[in-house]
Amino acid sequence: MTDNCFSGRFGNVPRAGVLGAALLALGGVAAAQTPSHCKAFGDSITAGVGDDPERAEAGYPPRLEALAPGLVVDNRGVGAEGTAEGLARIDGVLEEPGDCLLLMEGTNDVSRGISPETTLFNLDQMAARASAAGWTTYHATLIPRLPNARFDPNNLQNQDLVQSIRRLAAIRGRGLVDPFEIFSTTRRLFHAYYYAGTEDPVGHPNGAGYDLLASVFRDVLQSTDEVPPVPTRLIPAHGAEGVSPASALEVDVRDFGSAIDTGSALLMVDGSPAPAPGVGDDGRWLSWRVSATEPLDGVVTLSLRAGDAEGNVYDRLLGRFLVEGAVRPPGDVDRDGRVDGRDLVFLGLAFGAGSTSRRFDADADLDGSGQVDGEDLAILAANFGASL
Repeated sequence: MTDNCFSGRFGNVPRAGVLGAALLALGGVAAAQTPSHCKAFGDSITAGVGDDPERAEAGYPPRLEALAPGLVVDNRGVGAEGTAEGLARIDGVLEEPGDCLLLMEGTNDVSRGISPETTLFNLDQMAARASAAGWTTYHATLIPRLPNARFDPNNLQNQDLVQSIRRLAAIRGRGLVDPFEIFSTTRRLFHAYYYAGTEDPVGHPNGAGYDLLASVFRDVLQSTDEVPPVPTRLIPAHGAEGVSPASALEVDVRDFGSAIDTGSALLMVDGSPAPAPGVGDDGRWLSWRVSATEPLDGVVTLSLRAGDAEGNVYDRLLGRFLVEGAVRPPGDVDRDGRVDGRDLVFLGLAFGAGSTSRRFDADADLDGSGQVDGEDLAILAANFGASL
């Protein structure tokens, strides 16, 4: 698809389904009493794997206690746990004293190939049981997976699940803690905030990372808004391939802290603006439903700019997908449909790295050898300038 071909090719589509209308009409998350005794529930990231070994108590829970005087936070993280195991043990935790559940789990489901629908069902059931016990639940998104993770190193499945967790929290009127948004916009994330051990198959924070994670939880519990409007739905999903040329685009955006500056919100498709979105009654939902008047082709790129009343701004690539019949040229590291200087830069950053290195980039490993080397550079050079 050529630049600026979006203008005039898309129009508004009538909103489909009761759920879409319900999302736009949904009010803010119901106000809850400030919690005093939380259970941090999750997997090894909650348990504190990768933390500074000199610390007496690992993970974000003890740090959160220190950041929020008067709050008790018990660590109930279990290493290698998936949401099915979490659901099996949640009742025992809810029998303990407490009034707040901090629920951050699901990255092991991604590694095991468990469907996002199953993961969301399990998370919803855990939260519902907490609500039935009179507790306030805060859903937490997952943190980014390492670029050399054994599964989903490009965070495609992770990002899709993160958006679904946000959507679940909004629909159910529960609180949301969004470490994915904060971590993914932090410079030198994997180098400065992640555990450096080569045996880590997913990605755990180090001491600095757990400090950052605790601050994200603290901000939400103390009603400090540091997160911009975030996507809760993207169809087709980022990284999708074989998308029908007749597909409609669906983008939902939610702010969990304050009202969105709806007048400045802008969705761009291949460099051209989409029609104005629908706006929720509370000013915290935006929803785009657009369809092509001509068939989609090639690589379609979406970017989003949306700010809120607190000055937090989301302004970056939202997603890319590949239309059915299109074939990316070899050497297209950034998956934008062209082999150019950006691809060379990304390959250069990963050059010399093997699959156990934090610098490894699966997209730069063009020949699939597990090493970014001269063979990959030769492929890129042979196709430099090629495009869809």
